[in-house]
Amino acid sequence: MKQPVTGARLLCAILGFATFGAVSTAAAATCADRDHVSTQLAAQFGEAPIANQISHSNRILEIYASPDAQTWSIVITLPERNLSCLAATGKGRARLKRTLGALT
Repeated sequence: MKQPVTGARLLCAILGFATFGAVSTAAAATCADRDHVSTQLAAQFGEAPIANQISHSNRILEIYASPDAQTWSIVITLPERNLSCLAATGKGRARLKRTLGALT
């Protein structure tokens, strides 16, 4: 049985990534209301939240994944604007681990 992506490395990646500044204009095309983003990830890819963290600047980073991380998405939410933006997407548990590792 595969182990979920957890532990200190994941937490460090989340904390490091969640401290980024405001969403860029280029990323605005991949942003929408948080409920809409969450609903679409579930409906289109079968993804559900597997981890989240709140930064000191009150941004929320969430990792969504389908069963066995066949697909995954990293979402940053700006709660004061109820705006969620896709920061990264991919396929496979190994790629998710590499992506999170690159953030630390």
